[in-house]
Amino acid sequence: MQLVSSRRLVGSTLVLGALTLGSTIVGVSAASTPSAAATATPQKTVTASRITRRAGTLAPGTKVSSADLRQRVFTDAKHGFALASVGQAQYPAATGNGGTTWKTDGPALHIDAAQAPLSVVNIGAASRKTVFAYGSGQVIDTTSDGGTNWYGALFNGLVMAVVPGSGGHLVAFVDGTTSGVNSSGVTRQYVSKNGGRSWRYDTTVGGS
Repeated sequence: MQLVSSRRLVGSTLVLGALTLGSTIVGVSAASTPSAAATATPQKTVTASRITRRAGTLAPGTKVSSADLRQRVFTDAKHGFALASVGQAQYPAATGNGGTTWKTDGPALHIDAAQAPLSVVNIGAASRKTVFAYGSGQVIDTTSDGGTNWYGALFNGLVMAVVPGSGGHLVAFVDGTTSGVNSSGVTRQYVSKNGGRSWRYDTTVGGS
């Protein structure tokens, strides 16, 4: 299925291409860069937790204005997904009529007053069922049932990109430094084979 996405999703795909050059995903080591930040110990497995609706937030299925939408990505001419910023919270939103109307497609993923690591600014879709949000924080939020259930996986580094991989897998690239600015160029790859419910540290190219 060919996805029609915004510039940010295309940018994520370009990140994947840049990171997969060569035989490994890991880039320049901290030891080779004198000013580089310390490298964090990689998490071997990251397990996601189910995201529940918080008090005072919109219920799933609430209509939102197109003016509230950030990035949008379409899986076909009619079906698309977006991040909606309403009040002090960010929600996944979906359309089934080509963008004429949009409704929240799950609970609030991040509330501005909450911890910054839960922040998300990018959204992507591997299919009409599997959607993911990430960016500017340490979390990857995913649904594999079209928005009925959302799960958040918290990493010990900044999530730089998430892209669909082969065989329906999701591949994520995470800053491997303790500073969160990736000054050492160390990027770690994680692969999920269950729609984002769990992620496994993987050094093979593309997580194959």
